[in-house]
Amino acid sequence: MRRLTFPAYDVPAFKQMFRVAAACAIAFAAYKMLGLTQGYWAVFTVLIVMQGSLGGTLGAAFDRMLGTLVGAGLGAVGALLHGDGAVGTGAALVLVTGLGTYLATLRPQLKIAPVTASIMMLTMPRGTPIADFVVDRIVEITLGGGIGVAAMALILPASSQAMVTRRAAEALDRMHGMIRQMADAVASGEAVSFAEPLVALRPALASIEQALKDADREHATWLSRHAIPPAIPRTLWRLRSDLVLVARALDPPFPDAVRAMLGTAGADLLRLIGDDVVACAAALRAGKPVVRTSIIPARTTFGGAFAAFRTSAEGNALTLDVAGHVFGLSFALDELVSDLSDVADRIDEMNGATHDPRSR
Repeated sequence: MRRLTFPAYDVPAFKQMFRVAAACAIAFAAYKMLGLTQGYWAVFTVLIVMQGSLGGTLGAAFDRMLGTLVGAGLGAVGALLHGDGAVGTGAALVLVTGLGTYLATLRPQLKIAPVTASIMMLTMPRGTPIADFVVDRIVEITLGGGIGVAAMALILPASSQAMVTRRAAEALDRMHGMIRQMADAVASGEAVSFAEPLVALRPALASIEQALKDADREHATWLSRHAIPPAIPRTLWRLRSDLVLVARALDPPFPDAVRAMLGTAGADLLRLIGDDVVACAAALRAGKPVVRTSIIPARTTFGGAFAAFRTSAEGNALTLDVAGHVFGLSFALDELVSDLSDVADRIDEMNGATHDPRSR
């Protein structure tokens, strides 16, 4: 049986633990002071809407509120339609939850609507005025959502911009690890599979896109400001695509004749590219311009080695399949250098710096 392991100390996780615990305490005290009959929904809402950043919490709170309004309306209609019998209640429940599910399918932000509608119909005390019950639920959900957003904004604030930069830097760290392995594979000819780390990059890059959406939400609501270029996730996706091309070119490993002429130059170029990836990650974490490595000499060296190889007897003796892999590596390295330069430019743009592209 596989054992679960946890980091000994994770600062963001501990901060979130403290924020959520404090918000739950505030929500509990608030609903007790207000005398809400089912005020525990305010506490439940705090637990549901509080995400890892202010923008994420704001979006979840808005979706929760919108879904509650629609669900409360459906629940009220269902309560008006059914009588006291089990058959009538069941029929009305099927009707409103089905309609709520249809709306949630069309608008995913309404996914809580059928849940709210069914809870209202099944928990409404007999004889309670429907309007009062609906208003109470809306007040409780609004209270919990407001407390959740306020807690994220005021208690150890966690902006989505910080989450974007942290996740982007972590993604670059992963890419650097793969590039170092690729450099070793080019030089040694060892067979290395990059399938698993490349697959793992997909959700990591998707999480950056989501964090940027949350940062944009904060920016639009004036809760915080950011200067993250929207091209940051797009350029990181392009880097991943370039790594896919390099991985394909290296599978299967090159013959000894290819490595003898291109292995050292290709490995040196990849290692310098890896150094620039590290520099980009460091710049994101420090909020400073990228300290770039000039890779022009390494590109020139590899280009000369590749040109010599193309006209050599060894190059002319390659099979079509192997030749395709060699040319694929050359193309992938050019794309990797170009796209990494774009990533560095976007980071400089975010951090208020400019760069002369001729220095690459």
